[in-house]
Formats: sequence, structure tokens, C-alpha cells
Amino acid sequence: MSGSRFSVVRNVTAFLCIVVCAANGQQTGGTLDQAKRAFDAGKYTEAARLFETARTSEPACEISFYLGLAQYRLHQVDAALIAFAEAAKCDPKLTLAHLALGDAYAERGNEGEALAAYERALQIEPENAAALRGAAAMYTSGKSDAKAAAALEKLVRLEPRDAQGHADLGAAYFATGNQEGAEKEFGEALRLNPKSAAALLGQSNLLVRSGDEARAIEVLRQVVNLAPKAFEPRFMLGSAYNRAGRFTEAAVQLEAAVRLGASEPEIYYHLARAYGGLGRTEDRKTALAKFAEIGNLAKADTETRRTALRLTEEAKVLVESGDLPAAFLRMKQARELRPRDESILFRLASVGYDLGRFDEARTAITEAIALAPSEWIYHFLLGLIEGRAGKLHQARASLEVAVRLNPAAAEAHNALGEVAQRLRDTQKAPAK
Repeated sequence: MSGSRFSVVRNVTAFLCIVVCAANGQQTGGTLDQAKRAFDAGKYTEAARLFETARTSEPACEISFYLGLAQYRLHQVDAALIAFAEAAKCDPKLTLAHLALGDAYAERGNEGEALAAYERALQIEPENAAALRGAAAMYTSGKSDAKAAAALEKLVRLEPRDAQGHADLGAAYFATGNQEGAEKEFGEALRLNPKSAAALLGQSNLLVRSGDEARAIEVLRQVVNLAPKAFEPRFMLGSAYNRAGRFTEAAVQLEAAVRLGASEPEIYYHLARAYGGLGRTEDRKTALAKFAEIGNLAKADTETRRTALRLTEEAKVLVESGDLPAAFLRMKQARELRPRDESILFRLASVGYDLGRFDEARTAITEAIALAPSEWIYHFLLGLIEGRAGKLHQARASLEVAVRLNPAAAEAHNALGEVAQRLRDTQKAPAK
């Protein structure tokens, strides 16, 4: 367990509201002006329709961004991601589009795409506070604590009164072994906000490390009261009670942590210890079995990652040697191991397309698009698949998305032109 940080939840809706309100102060008249007013009034369906119209009649990169805002409010997340990516591709220096992509991908749990978007924003504006927060959250989630610390150091220099920023920096320092830095940052966070649960949680970690168990318990009880629905403080408090031999109180806190969503193997180890101290033999056996089960699952997940990577590399070699059926089999095996890995799905679909196995290729690339709808090449491949399968209208729709996401992709323009010509030829053909 991280011990000194809570899960970061990006407040995308609040961010988007701030952005569009700022945009409404710069109205330019016409359809775009009407669209912004509709958005401001909460008429998101009307706003989306008007932004679509404005994008056709008044081409401007930011209109795609505004359209994404309206679609996001309508819970059309895939469409919003495409619109944000389109805006970012149209104007690579439109920082807000990259931030919106990062926040939306972070909320849906695609941390790789989220981090890439935040890092693009930071390339444009190295001192953008929102991008630094987002990137730090992704680094923390990915256990890249040194990178998280570097981002948060910049953030607190920019916003020295940000209590959460100081608490997060303290957690990053703690994770990298910088105890002195952690103590300083947690202290500063508490000076700014004496009820900062994250800072108090970090402080309790320092107390445990220094051997002051009694004070740690006192602080952790405060954290539980401040954040009653967070499982991490209860896990830590239960563990502290265990070490103090207070097994009844330990079991209460650890059981509450499980109910609140804690699933790490360590929690079941500490539950088993509490149950053992209470003489609850059967409960102890159950907790130990769960501890072993989750630990084995984690080991298995690591092994499946390695195996999937090996299969992907083997498939690449087989493609280069011309043995597509064998490559396709390897990629199917990799997909079975990692069914939500978009890169594996894309490779599987690519080989399936080359083999003419369009149904399987379509399924794989559609799953990849569901994970990362802003990737132009996924829509391009789906368009090619639909075109080869004779589904020309579906092919045109996918290729149009690919062209909007990457206007410089000549191959997408060419494929779209070919599909358009085939559709015209079909329409001209005499009825039989």
C-alpha cells in the first residue's frame, strides 16, 4: 500500500465548466456565439448541434474543442475524446485540448493515454499547474515516484498555498525515501489546511517509521473521522492496532477497509493476524487463503504481461517472414492474456485484415477504439476493414474520423477517396 496518499479523482466536469465560461467571455458572433450561449444555459444537445454547424461554416481549431465540451456533458465520452484529439491535432499548441484529453482519459482509467496527453500539455506550457497535477497523479499511480516528486516540486513553486500539492509532494518524497522532505511538506500542508487528511495520513506514516505507534494511532483516528469512506486510513489504523496488540479494534478497522474496497493482499495478512490474536481460527484461515489467492493473482498478472510481450515479438518476426497465419495465432493468444491491451488488439486486427479475416479484425479494432477512441490509426484500420468487407458507408464514416484526427495522413485521405468513388459507382449502377 502507498500508505500516504489517496486515490486521485480528476474533477473533469468542473474543469470543463471553467473552460467554457472563459470561452463565453470571448464570443465572436454568429453560430459559434449561439452555441456558447446554449452551452452556458445547460442546453448541451443544442450546443453540440450548433458547434457542429459552426465547425463546418467557421473552420477554427477551438470549435472542435468546444464541441468536445458539449459532448462530454452529454456523456458522449468517445465522441468528446475524438473532438478533443481533433482540436489538438488541428492546433498542437492548444493546451486546453490536451488537458481535456488527459482528464477524460484519466476518468475512464486509461492512464497511459492520460499521461501522454498531460506530457504533451507540459511540452507546450512547462509550468501549467493543471498539467503538472495530472501528470503527477499518473506518475504516482504508475509507481514513478521520482517523476511525481519532480512534477509536484514545480507545482508547489507555482502555487505555494496549495495544501493538497504539498501533501502529495510529501507522499512522493516518502515513497522515494526522502523522510526529511516528506516531513517538511506534510507540515506545510497542515499549516495551510490543519484538516488535510492526506497530510495527516502522511504524518502518521512518519510516526510509524519513527516507532511512535501511540501517536500514529491518535493521528490515524483523526484521518478516519475526516475521511470516513476512504479505506487506506482504516487499513493503516488496523495495522497499528495489531502492532499494539489491540486485536478487536484492529479487526473492526480492517473489516471496514475491506467493505470500502481495499483489495491488496497485505490487508488480509493483517486481518489474519487480528483474527489469530482473537482466537478466531477459521476466520484466520480464510483470511490467509485470501492473502495467498490475491498474491498469486498478482504474480500471474506479471507473468501474463511477459508472455503476451513474448508472443507479440514472435508475431512481429513471423509477419516479417511472411507467415501471417502463425502470426495471427500468436496475437490471438496474446489477446487472451491481455484482453484490454489496445496495442495487442491493433496488431491482431492488422494481421487479421491482411489475412482477409474481416469479422475477427473488426471485433479486435472496435475493442481498441473503445479503449482509445482518439487514436486516428485505429479508425483508419477499421475503415480499411469495412471497405474490404464491402461495408462502404461504415468505411466512409470511420475514414472521415481518421482524417479529422490526422489531416496530414495521406493514406487516410486516399482510402476515403477510393471509398467515395466506389459509393458513387454503386449509386450509378443500374438496378437489376
